[in-house]
Parts: sequence; structure tokens; C-alpha cells
Amino acid sequence: MINIKEALKKIAEENNLLNEPIEAHPVNVNLDTTRISDYPLLNGREFLLRAFFKGCVGDAFTGNLREFKGTIAEVLESDYNPLIVATLNAVMRYLGHIEKTEHCTKDEPETCAKKLSEYLLNEFKNNGKDIKNTKIGIIGYHPAIIKQMVETFGKDNVMATDLDFNNIGRIKHGIVIYHADMNEYLIKNSDIVLSTGSTAANGTIFDIVEMAKKYNKRVIFYGTTVAGIAKLLNLERFCECGK
Repeated sequence: MINIKEALKKIAEENNLLNEPIEAHPVNVNLDTTRISDYPLLNGREFLLRAFFKGCVGDAFTGNLREFKGTIAEVLESDYNPLIVATLNAVMRYLGHIEKTEHCTKDEPETCAKKLSEYLLNEFKNNGKDIKNTKIGIIGYHPAIIKQMVETFGKDNVMATDLDFNNIGRIKHGIVIYHADMNEYLIKNSDIVLSTGSTAANGTIFDIVEMAKKYNKRVIFYGTTVAGIAKLLNLERFCECGK
């Protein structure tokens, strides 16, 4: 497993970018709340930190908001993981190693969820799997994806976990949201796991990857935060509408 800071340092050194300026600050994401109103970004408990580097951007979700302006070398002196992840995404985007590092807007999360559902359905159909008995585990509260997966696979076949106590124990879009302490149980008992890419920023991604290996389960990470790490670790990623 990689050390994110060391990975960023190596990339910056190889491309002579250590002393290049970069800045990061929170941005507002214009999401359509006509059908879904409980996006984490809109409830004031999660924020989107965006790094700006040479005309490219990199995103990272965080619940602990800070701003930054300095050099990549100074980023590497920080222990603020969302900043390191956002910087990694912006730098790798600048170098052409990754794409879709800017969060989608308006009703695009719903479009993304629909496309992900269609992607899974087509794959299951081609592999002859019984959709009615396919278990979908979702790590991280993403209302559009949870809503879509419940509609597609049925509430009895979908399980979701989260770290936000405002969601845990509550029924959301037809299912109960469990605490992230249940992640191992979720992974063990799911056919496919869909994990939010924000796990890259909060540091839980490595535990998820290890548990998936332990139980030989497939994990699809979604979103922009995980872009750089997914590339470095060769993880499966889905991001239909990212910019």
C-alpha cells in the first residue's frame, strides 16, 4: 500500500514541481435539489476542498475545512490529508495522468448514479447473474447512488454505511444507514461494493481495499477525490460526470 504524501513527493520531484505554487480553498457546488435535497455538501457537515495548479484542479472532500496557499513542498510539510489528496489530484491532472478531477454539478449526481446502475446491469446481464439476488454494498452516504441502487436492485439487496451520526440509524431512501464499523460485514456480505472516493481523504480507503482483498470482493470507487490514488493503486473507479 502506498503512502500518499510520499507518492506526491516522488511525482513532484520527478517533474521538478516542488517549488511551484499551488492554492486550495473550499468551493460551492451547484447541485439540483429538486428530487434529492440531502447531499452531504449541502448540509454544512462536509465541504469540497479544491486545489488549483497551473490551470488544473483537484478535489477532495473534507469535514475539517482549511485553506492553503504556498508551494507543493509546503503541502508536503502538512499533515492535512485532504490538502495532500487534492494536490495529488491537481498535479496528476496537470501531468495528464488522470481526468475527471472536478466535481459534477446540478442534477449530474443523479445522472451518474443512473449510468452506474446501467453499467452494473449490463455487466450482470452479460455474465448471466441473477439481478434479484445481487447484493450491493455502499460505503459512504451518497443519496443519489443509494436511491438509484434501491430502485434498481430492491431495498432488501442494498446495504449502506456512513460516518455521519446525522445519517446513522436513520432510514434514507428506503434503507437504514449503518455505522462505518459495519464496513467489514458489508463487504463480506456484498457481491459488489460501491465506495465513496472521499475515503481517500479521510484515510479509510486502505482498510477498505484490504478487507476487499480478504473476502475477494470487487470494489468500485466513485467520484473525484479518489482519482489520483485510484490511478496509483490501479483501483476500479467510476465517475461519469466529473469534469
